[in-house]
Amino acid sequence: MSYLSLYKYPSLKEPAIIIGLAGWPDAGGVSSLSLSYINEVTNSSLLGVIELTDYIDLTYHRPIVEIENGFVKSISMPSFEINYALSPNKDLILISGYEPRSGWDKFINALFELIEKFKVVQVVTIGGLLDRVPHTRPVRVSFLSGNEKMYNKAISLGLRPSNYSGPGSIHSLIIRKTAELGVDSASIWGHVPNYINYPNPRVMSVVIDKLCKLIDVNINLDRLYIEASIFDGKLNSLMEQDEDMKRLVESLEKEFDKEERIPDYIK
Repeated sequence: MSYLSLYKYPSLKEPAIIIGLAGWPDAGGVSSLSLSYINEVTNSSLLGVIELTDYIDLTYHRPIVEIENGFVKSISMPSFEINYALSPNKDLILISGYEPRSGWDKFINALFELIEKFKVVQVVTIGGLLDRVPHTRPVRVSFLSGNEKMYNKAISLGLRPSNYSGPGSIHSLIIRKTAELGVDSASIWGHVPNYINYPNPRVMSVVIDKLCKLIDVNINLDRLYIEASIFDGKLNSLMEQDEDMKRLVESLEKEFDKEERIPDYIK
């Protein structure tokens, strides 16, 4: 049984798939809102859906209903929306939705169908995690990769290789399975200060910039840079008024600076 439903079959040149999912791996909205932003600024068009509603927790991700004069006019169930965007050197396939509570193998199978139908050359997922990092220092971005080619490029861009053991997300499974398929793949994660788990345009802007360089594509970030500057200004103003927050940030700055000074070869 196929869970992939396509509405059209455009001719795409060397497409890259970008995946962003709401839910557990979406601190600061870095995953889901990055996809929303990319969809908007690239003027993407709907390509299809991955129909896995049965595997989405509807108590957290409610269907969207339209009620008029006491009658239910429509119900839109959550799904994984697939859009595509054309660009001069490489086209994009953009997958957004919610991390499924189960049925991960079915999502992977639908992803493989998409890769095969459009001869996809790269797959990149975006994630966001809470971390002990201050908003006053450069945004930290970590990654995991499917092969040495993507690993080396990520390192050259200043991304940090992940070292982690514990509960995982679907991102790890996607990277593992696409690597087995022989497709270049990586997952990049923006580290969000753990004291401000709100939509974070500053982290988003850096993550998308790294993404663009990783897969060699251009995405206009001008609006996001403006939003990030406004966001930083509000945080700094709040910190000046809140002594507890100021002390916390100063403590995190010391941790951050100390860690940045430690050479990689002795970690």
